[in-house]
Amino acid sequence: MFQLDLRGDKPLYLQLRDALRARILSGELPPGKLPSSRELAQAMHLSRGTVDEAYRYLMEDGLLETRRGLGTFVLPTARAQAAPSGLKGLDWESMITPSARRFTHYREEVGRMERPAAGVISFASLAPDHHVFSAEAFRKAMNDALAREGGVLLNYGYVPGYEPLRGYLKEYLGSKGIDFAGQQLLITNGFRQGVELVLRTLVEEGETVFVEAPCYNGVLGLLKSRGARIVPIEMDGQGMSAQALERALQKERPKLIYCVPTYQNPTGLNMSFERRERILSLCAQYGVPVLEDGFSEELRYRGESYPALKAMDRSGVVIYAGSFSKVLFPGLRVGWVVAPEALARYLLNEKYNEDIHTAVLQQAGLYEFCRRGHLERHLRASRALYRQRMETMLSELERQFSDIAHWPRSDGGFSVFVSFDEGVDTRRLLKAARRSGVLYVPGDVFYPDGRGKNSLRLGFSRLECDKIVEGMARLRRVFREELGI
Repeated sequence: MFQLDLRGDKPLYLQLRDALRARILSGELPPGKLPSSRELAQAMHLSRGTVDEAYRYLMEDGLLETRRGLGTFVLPTARAQAAPSGLKGLDWESMITPSARRFTHYREEVGRMERPAAGVISFASLAPDHHVFSAEAFRKAMNDALAREGGVLLNYGYVPGYEPLRGYLKEYLGSKGIDFAGQQLLITNGFRQGVELVLRTLVEEGETVFVEAPCYNGVLGLLKSRGARIVPIEMDGQGMSAQALERALQKERPKLIYCVPTYQNPTGLNMSFERRERILSLCAQYGVPVLEDGFSEELRYRGESYPALKAMDRSGVVIYAGSFSKVLFPGLRVGWVVAPEALARYLLNEKYNEDIHTAVLQQAGLYEFCRRGHLERHLRASRALYRQRMETMLSELERQFSDIAHWPRSDGGFSVFVSFDEGVDTRRLLKAARRSGVLYVPGDVFYPDGRGKNSLRLGFSRLECDKIVEGMARLRRVFREELGI
């Protein structure tokens, strides 16, 4: 007998099929005769048609057969093969590769900081606020795209991406000054897949990559999993230090430089125009490609606006990766890479090797959404909301922490990076902060060499202003109670 959910959404014949299949494959129902559909229906107070339909599915699966005049039987071939007694399972832990260990250790550590308990005010996340998502407009766009193109959107897609969306993105990025002459655009499953494709194409295990210090921890994780040698390049108030970069380039030539010039994660810094020119000049002089992360260019709330490195690049050294994840719908996992054609050829085949293509239906829905002007309307509303939250965050920082900390001016993005005296250990304070109902990301997560223990990142994008005020008050109490400052 099986317990079926008479009020559930799943049809009874499928519930019965699954219950029978599980018992057959586990060996609980051995080869032999089953009750007739009439007998089982009576015993379980079901219609005979429900049992007949469940049996029919199991026959199609090759688990049952009907013998004329004899009844329905479980086939011998359906019996599960039990492991011989006395044998142990595989020692999976000993089989894990060093790169998988590195990444898993890193990811689990960061993941613990990103999962707040109930009642905790979390400054750890940099995700957009889902309450402002234009869900209904996107639903209509998806429905219309599917109605227009039908089953085509459910078949295999074009590896570089859905052509109408690629055309839209080229026009969108072209309006930012990016020239597509000699360039290719590849649509990816989010920004991180784009970075992965670039790393797999250009960086072997043990080879050197230069990054900003501090650096976006998601890319640090990808570099660690790749087994790359990560060299941090110091930052100042204008972004990555050109002098520090030049000194490092004089010592060795990396395979790649990674940076976020616009509203950098975690600092929120906007690299000056002069610094962008100097970084590009150094990359061209030393023949080193730079991977530009354009994740937050749309998140400008005030201050000056500068072109992307890719728009300024005249030497062909910039690979540009981006997505709408921070300003639109991160759940879609749609990103892109713009790269010189000679490199894009290899990125394209790495993409095919990994997953063939990004989901076509999602791309079509996103294209329809953007084509109708919803993206611009969403950006306008989002900027107003996040500007208010950033200003609240900066105001509360000034009120609560100006006597013991400093932070760079931020004109956009989703975070502020706060630094304290060298004696302060924000990682050690994290447990006390969690007990007090507030959460942040300690600064050492953003450095490949363990520095940054006296700093922390505060994200404000998912918190309403009253929560920011309360969270900052809680955090200040932690510093007073634990450190006496």
